[in-house]
Amino acid sequence: MSGKVIHDTIHGSMKIDGVILDLVKTPEFQRLRNIRQLGLAYLVYPGANHTRFEHSLGAWQTAKRLASELELGDEGVVLEVGALLHDIGHGPFSHTFETIYKHYTAEHDHMRLGQEIVLGKTDITDGNGGGRIPEILEGYGIEPREVADLILGKSGEPYLGQALHGDVDVDQLDYLRRDAHYTGVAHGIIDLERLLKVLTIHNGELVVEEKGIEAVEGMMVARSLMYSRVYFHHTVKIAEGMLTRALEFAMEEGHLWDFWKMIDCRVLVELEDLEGLPAEMVRRIKYRELYKAAVLAGADELSPDEKRELLTAYRNVKRRQEIERALADAVGAREGEVILDFSIADLMLSEPRLKATEINVLMEDGRLEPLTKVTPLANALKRRQTPRWAVLIASPERYVEAIRGSWRRVLFG
Repeated sequence: MSGKVIHDTIHGSMKIDGVILDLVKTPEFQRLRNIRQLGLAYLVYPGANHTRFEHSLGAWQTAKRLASELELGDEGVVLEVGALLHDIGHGPFSHTFETIYKHYTAEHDHMRLGQEIVLGKTDITDGNGGGRIPEILEGYGIEPREVADLILGKSGEPYLGQALHGDVDVDQLDYLRRDAHYTGVAHGIIDLERLLKVLTIHNGELVVEEKGIEAVEGMMVARSLMYSRVYFHHTVKIAEGMLTRALEFAMEEGHLWDFWKMIDCRVLVELEDLEGLPAEMVRRIKYRELYKAAVLAGADELSPDEKRELLTAYRNVKRRQEIERALADAVGAREGEVILDFSIADLMLSEPRLKATEINVLMEDGRLEPLTKVTPLANALKRRQTPRWAVLIASPERYVEAIRGSWRRVLFG
């Protein structure tokens, strides 16, 4: 028997061969075994130890099935490869460090890195046998540029980009089910079989047939609830904030500038070796001695001016660090002992699709209507605040009460 069979928790037995098997064997893809899909969420959900490796295989399997349903032919192979490699550029702990990529390593976010890896412009394995992906693709008659563009959601055919980076796409169809399974949170359960049957191509774009509206509604509810319950659980965000501050501190001191090439355990070891704040943060994370939430304020508790001020601070790492230092000074804490997070801006960076409900519906009479016109649920989900908190301020427990009494004065004067 040619090829290999991989037994997956979500999709069952998956047979891989040809270009997919050759790509899975590369050091770049094997590296994903060492990057947790949900970053530090395992500190809240102990089962959340699954990796980008599993998810990437799951996205490929979903793409393969969708390509078959849509009868895509050769284009289907490009979609399969794009789905397999869509996360190839992820750094350690997945989205945890997303907020500091732009400030410290402007050219390296995981999407752009993925594109560069596929084109052979960057070796994320640091000379450990990487760099063969473009050669493998060309050997199978696949143009690396086509795959690289698809990873960024671009394609000559709109429906291909939408299938990987759309309102209903193979990436989400895998991660919602997978993350629900490993966290034990039932909210992420979606009707995959139905969704694959009701997606179709109309005038060059990916649309959903009218009879599939309920399946899409179910997926969007699942997505919204998983963001509230898992991805933006305040304890998960506190842990991620602590590790991010440790890395920022290290980089300000001239260390770990190539963190984006590392795997999870390597970052922890390197930070621990630096002693001081980075080592303390890693120790706290290892033994789950996390900071406590001093402030969890909803968007309705903030004025438009206050939201603008926080958004500005979030876009500018230096400004956010200044606010954190001012809060620490106000309560007698050390630098790094106060963390500020602003979920609305974070969502814009990590998951712009969350508020996207614009997939078109192919009505039975042949008209195309946006989903928001066909179902009130889509509009309701757009308005739903995800997560419930907009501002999170965390610190060691001894400073919590003092921060609660002073944060507005320090932040907004």
